[in-house]
Amino acid sequence: MIIKQLLSLTISAMTLMLVTLGLTTGSFGESGFLDFKNNGLSFQYPSHLKLMNSTSTRKIQHMLNQQLQGMGNTQVSVVALDVLLNLPAFRVMIAKERFLTAPTPDYLIEERKHFLHEAQQRGMVQSYGAIKKTRIAGHPAIEFHDLDQGAQGYGSRVRILCGKDTWNISFTGSSSHTYRQNQEAVTQIINSMTVLETC
Repeated sequence: MIIKQLLSLTISAMTLMLVTLGLTTGSFGESGFLDFKNNGLSFQYPSHLKLMNSTSTRKIQHMLNQQLQGMGNTQVSVVALDVLLNLPAFRVMIAKERFLTAPTPDYLIEERKHFLHEAQQRGMVQSYGAIKKTRIAGHPAIEFHDLDQGAQGYGSRVRILCGKDTWNISFTGSSSHTYRQNQEAVTQIINSMTVLETC
């Protein structure tokens, strides 16, 4: 239930953000990479993605935690949030979550499967691929893909586990086509990830 609720809140927050925030981003033609370093996670990302300002991300983070508390969910909180954008085609959301007890990959996988099964029955998710265990930056992680029926388009997500903390990084295209156009960026970000903290 924890992961299902958090994912639902994340989707709501992203929808609200895209509706209410007017952000200017670069074109797909720009070249080069920039360094992301924040909240114990580091990676390189293409310069056509623009970092959302901290005031906006703090508002979204605060809203997520208010909604979690409103549902009586004290098991997990969003302790940091960053968003990279190339609107309207592609966005990356980096959420650092803190659990009361350290989750396992199997726990996160079962939660995700349960959510996807329910979402598919309700018509929210058209299809989804395998959820697999992997390792990212030397840490246990899970990776999955899904295709939403609604405005969220096609997405993939990785979750890196580090003790009680997880980094939940979602990559969302406005369609499967725009996601594929940014597949190189997804690969670059994942392959360059480093966890700066000791778990």
